[in-house]
Amino acid sequence: MKGPRVESTAISAVISGRPARGLVNRLFTDVGSPEAPALPDYPITYDAAKALHAAALAKGCDDFAVQWAGQGAPLARELPATDLVAILVREMAAQD
Repeated sequence: MKGPRVESTAISAVISGRPARGLVNRLFTDVGSPEAPALPDYPITYDAAKALHAAALAKGCDDFAVQWAGQGAPLARELPATDLVAILVREMAAQD
């Protein structure tokens, strides 16, 4: 199910140390804030982000989950995967 955050994606290096697009959450706003310390290079940042998420999740907080999402995330279709695949196959066939 799509939520209001799907409209808010951004590119940041906080997930892995390399630029990537994801849904904005505290990983972006807190860890990636201008006031935060500089991030180390990949793969250290990636491992640190995974550890931060695991520690937060152990306390019942999912604010630091990595949620990869392209800028087309708002275009996602809400339906069962089998229905979506059937529609995509029909759409692809119609373009031929």
